[in-house]
Amino acid sequence: MNSETEITLIEPYGGRLVDLLAREDAGDLARHAAGLPSLQLTPRSLCDLELLATGAFSPLTRFCGREDYFSILETLCLAGGTLFPIPITLSVHDVSGIPLDGEITLRNANNNPMAVMRVEEIFERDPALELKQICGGNPHHPLAREMASWGRYCLSGALRVIQLPVHYDFPELRHTPAEVRQLL
Repeated sequence: MNSETEITLIEPYGGRLVDLLAREDAGDLARHAAGLPSLQLTPRSLCDLELLATGAFSPLTRFCGREDYFSILETLCLAGGTLFPIPITLSVHDVSGIPLDGEITLRNANNNPMAVMRVEEIFERDPALELKQICGGNPHHPLAREMASWGRYCLSGALRVIQLPVHYDFPELRHTPAEVRQLL
């Protein structure tokens, strides 16, 4: 390749690569998170948070709200028309103690604060529609059993991520979408 050749990467899906990490104010945000009601994330939700935070789920900037949730289930697209095949949700069994239009801390299994969410929406899932649209109505689909264990309600709202989960396996192979773009 000669020096006159310019490498141009394709545009990130949805137009921009999402980055939800609060780098400069992570310490202040962690201290703020300590005084908020909290929710312990399931392993799946923690993975989803990491993918949202790093832009792997671009153009999503949050767990799906009601409008996007039902649009995806009915059309395989976000409400704005962008193709997105499965809703990324934060489901909970109990919404008591979760302040609508207030903030909560999202914690990992070790109770470490991972993110702060401003809860802007609380809505009910439609498990029957999810089973039909995601698993083809097959109750024996590998995901169907897990979906049956998800909470009845979904939360959505602005996210500020304090830290990403620590992974000890294959660290040399783990790169965020931004890091991959930089390597290319």
